Parts: sequence; C-alpha cells; structure tokens
Amino acid sequence: MLVVLRTAHKTNLQQFIQTIFFGIVILLSAMPVTAEQNAMWRYTVRPGDNLITLGKTHLINPDDWKEVQRLNHIKNPYRMPAGKVLRVPLGLVKQGPASAEVIFVSGQVQWQQSATNFEPLKIGQKLGAGANIETKENSKVVIQFADETTAELSSNSIMSLDTMSLYSGGVMVDTKLRLQNGQLETHANPRHVEGNKIRVITPSAIAAVRGTKFRVTANQKATTQETLDGQVALSALDNEVVVNKGFGSKAELGKAPTPPVELLPAADTTNLKNQYEALPITFDMPKMQGATAWAGKIAVDAQSSQIVAENEMQGNRLVFVDIPDGQYYLSLRAKDKNGIAGYDASHQFTLNARPIQPEVVSPVLNSIVREDQPLLHWHSIAEAQLYAVEVATDADFKNLHEVKEVTGTSSKLDKKLMQGTYFWRVSSIAKNEQGQEDKGPA
Repeated sequence: MLVVLRTAHKTNLQQFIQTIFFGIVILLSAMPVTAEQNAMWRYTVRPGDNLITLGKTHLINPDDWKEVQRLNHIKNPYRMPAGKVLRVPLGLVKQGPASAEVIFVSGQVQWQQSATNFEPLKIGQKLGAGANIETKENSKVVIQFADETTAELSSNSIMSLDTMSLYSGGVMVDTKLRLQNGQLETHANPRHVEGNKIRVITPSAIAAVRGTKFRVTANQKATTQETLDGQVALSALDNEVVVNKGFGSKAELGKAPTPPVELLPAADTTNLKNQYEALPITFDMPKMQGATAWAGKIAVDAQSSQIVAENEMQGNRLVFVDIPDGQYYLSLRAKDKNGIAGYDASHQFTLNARPIQPEVVSPVLNSIVREDQPLLHWHSIAEAQLYAVEVATDADFKNLHEVKEVTGTSSKLDKKLMQGTYFWRVSSIAKNEQGQEDKGPA
C-alpha cells in the first residue's frame, strides 16, 4: 500500500517535481530494510504447507515456487518444517490495489483524485492512488490505511497518495507517502505485521523506519524527523544516521543528515496561568536548556482535535492574538536550534476577555479625591449594554463598599466614603438575544 504527497494543484506539482528531487523516504518494516529492487516477502510456514500450494495461492506464476525453492535451499518441496521463514521475492507475489479511508477531519481540508477538481474532504471518504490532499490553517485530517496505519496531516500541509498495494490479498501491505510541505505524524503498522512497509518521500533525504510512531516535517529546503517509538534510518548524500526512540535529526537539501540529538522534554506547565482576561494571550514559557523556539496549538479538547489557533515563535513566549472566550487546552512543543521538536505538553486554561474591559478615565491610580461621593468615569465599549462598578477597601475586592450596574460611562457613588484608601474597577456587560448577561473582565 502506497501514499504519495503532492502539491494541491497539478501545475504546481509538475514544476515542483522538475525543480526538486524527492529524496526522503521513510520505510517502516518489522525486518531490516533492503533495497527496493531486492525486496522480499517473509512467509512463515504453517503446518501442512508445501511449495506447490504456496505457488498457487500467493504467486503470480504458480510455477515460480521453484525460484522460492532455490532461494531458500529447500530439498523437498512437499515437506517444510512449520515455523520456517521463507524469503519470497516481492516481484513474484500477487499484487492488487489498496485504498485508504478518512477517519477524522477538522477545519478546512480538500482533496482531488488525479486531475479532478478539489472538493471538501469528509469522514468515510475512500481514497485511491493519485489522491492529493491539502489542509488549511487550523485544520487536520487523519487517514487510515489497509494495515491500520494512521497518518495525521497537520495544518498547511500538502500530501498525495502515490501508490498503495496489497500483496496476495492482504498478507502484506505496502504504503507510500509524499509530503511536499507541512507535518505528518504516523502510527505505522500497529499490529506489527512482518513485512508491512510505509514510505514517506520529502525533498531532502531518505529515511528507513523500523519503528511505529514518528513525525516528519518538511518544506523545499529541509526535513526534520523525530522518532517517538521504534527506530528510523535517515540518509542523504549516501550518509545515514540511525534515529532511535526519543531522538531526532535534520536533513537539509543537498546536505548529509545531522547526528541524532535527544528530543527536548515536555515542558513543565505548572506555572502557566489558568485564567486569562485580556487579548492577546501571552504564555511565558518555562526555561528549558536547548529550546530556541516554541510551537503551540489551542484547541477545545485535550486531543487537539478541534483547533482554534496555532502559532510558532522564537524565544520564550507564545502569543495568540484573537480567540473567542471559552475553556481551552494549549498543546506545546519546544524546538531546538535545528527546528527539531520535542515531546508534547498540555495546559488547560480559561479565557474571559469579552466584552472588552473599559479603560478608566478618573479617578486614576493613586489619585486623591476631596468629595465623599466622587464621580467615577470610564471610556465606552461598543458591545456593552451595561457596566458593573465595584468599590472596595482592599485590592482583592473582598471588602466591597458599593456595587451597582449602570448604563452610561460615569457614575456618582451612592454611599459616602470615609477617610481612607479605596479601590474601584469597572467591567462591561453584554446581553445576548435571550437576554443573558456576559460580564467581561474588570
């Protein structure tokens, strides 16, 4: 079974292929990876098996059992010990097309089959070889292949299904992916079926994957790869590095891959605030040795299925300019100087920034007032129908002197003030169509 990633438009893809050599291949197999032209299917002999029945059941030409006999040094084609593993050239095995199925879609994802027009991609859609997939901002899609491999394509990515093959009715699956741009996270061959392979092609390197879970991020200049489980052999310019679980590497176009480095740990989010009352939201990242940038997603669920905002920034901050009020989960990863991303961390928080808080006009902080019933004044907010005014004798507003709601942008206190220090604040109140009040931050 094969998956190819291409540009969203055929003309762009043709130009891309003419100018860039797709050089990164990620091959997942339970056995050591061999050259494609020498690829072998490893068949485990069952009780009662013989080479003649194997030829009739699994080979394109039944008489090619003789080639299998020669390769495996079998004296009697009618008698083979159960459990023996036979090497069978893949080119001799019956082969048919496979398909993939869309099992999750969020946001704007479109697809086309070969040269047809792009259409919205929906859950349950069957995809064949030649399908092109493109995700927009704050979007993602998860595709499942014949061997239950799942591939999650992130926002702003372009992928194609190249070729997908089933050997001998499904005893082995061969899947190929082409990732032109964006990020792909793959959980491959979850049942650990011997011989199943998945290959990912990007512009700048070749990788052979012997594990089950890994990330690949690519553009026209470089590829980064992180191994979350198993092992990946990343190669470029005839140089290969083995990337074990918990390590990552980078391959720039025309350069050898970097030596594997340990992935940065998941961030400690215990000091991040749980409540935010103003936009933009600024998350101050914890100090982490080796971290030069941060990538984050804000979603309504802990699994980041429904994404509302994404951002990546150099330094030790993540800023999100505009999201609706609500309860959210922040998923974040630190990145090192090579752009290799670390493990995920999650932080739950609440945003209540609307209606926008009014700006105080007078009296301002540390003012001295002579009146015992002073006039409080603030700027108007377009979406506010009411304003909530609070006066207290403490900064935490636990000891309230006066509380009221008014329609204008000023209010004279009803209760007289005694000599001393007071605090005041004002917040906007908007009403929905049902008349329910939504009170913003003060």
